[in-house]
Amino acid sequence: MENANPVVALTADAGPRRVRNDLIGALALMAIGLGALALQRAGSGGHTRSDDRRRNLVAYLRDHLSGADAAIRVVDGLMREYEGTSEGTLFAALDQQFREDRSVVVTILATLGASSRSVKRLVGRTTGGLLQTAAGAKPGTLALVRTLEGLAIGVQGKRCLWRSLQVLASSLQVPAERSFIELESRAVDQWERIERCRRSVARQTLDA
Repeated sequence: MENANPVVALTADAGPRRVRNDLIGALALMAIGLGALALQRAGSGGHTRSDDRRRNLVAYLRDHLSGADAAIRVVDGLMREYEGTSEGTLFAALDQQFREDRSVVVTILATLGASSRSVKRLVGRTTGGLLQTAAGAKPGTLALVRTLEGLAIGVQGKRCLWRSLQVLASSLQVPAERSFIELESRAVDQWERIERCRRSVARQTLDA
């Protein structure tokens, strides 16, 4: 689950001008909101280095929540599109695991006394439906190849999250069924399954 929201790239040739305009407007709103937050933070003083580290961690976790929201929206659409197929089974499993991974991040934020809400996440949820629609990942289309590539990149970013949190594991003390090392291992497995599917789809779609 990533900050960069790699699935945004999928809207590049989505087609309808309205989708592009709505997405641009949503991103502009996000930029304004983040700018306001930056000014607010710049105007507040008296923070210790520990406060700064905590704020950085909260922002980092919220960024990953935004990426997780987008990935779940896309996978949910794929699961419905490919219901009853081997691909649909994969996407259903990813949907469940992505939601479990997201809940771990929400739990960490709660232990830090921080909300999981943010301007970026709010805008991400608004654009999530646009991304899901614009992806248009029908069987045999180039959009499906791009969608799978975006998911693969996002999962690699989530692996980076789990590796970063391994360094903080002793201080976080988050109750979870899996350790951060196990979560990283699961992210690797998620990537491998997505990659196998992507290569198969690429062969069917791109092979001349």
